[in-house]
Amino acid sequence: MKRRLKISGIYLIIFLFGVLSCQRKDTNELSDKNKQTKEVIEYTTLINSFEVPKDKLEESIIYWEACRDYLKTQPGYISTKLHQSLSGDAKFQLVNVAKWESPEAFMNASKKMNAELGVDPPEGLMPNASLYNAIRE
Repeated sequence: MKRRLKISGIYLIIFLFGVLSCQRKDTNELSDKNKQTKEVIEYTTLINSFEVPKDKLEESIIYWEACRDYLKTQPGYISTKLHQSLSGDAKFQLVNVAKWESPEAFMNASKKMNAELGVDPPEGLMPNASLYNAIRE
């Protein structure tokens, strides 16, 4: 049986105040590592894991390339990389990791791509996408 910790609003405010009061106020004095960490969390990451039918791997990569070529012309796009599993029996054979300036930029570009691209995904290709913000380094 799992126990859930309930935090009342006042305790949450106290916690956040404590965290904020521990932060340096002079951002010019931040170390290089802290500056890098700040940059890391300033964009949204799309992680899209694909279940790919065994006979559709190359077709799925070609489809991803068409989507990438379209999306990289859209406002808010930063970068993307497609990863392939080293294991032939992995559930997710392909994993796309993309960086966007904001969730809204990605959503707008995706809607536009779906309406304009005119390329259907391979039969049986199952994307499992979600947007993330980095919270630790």
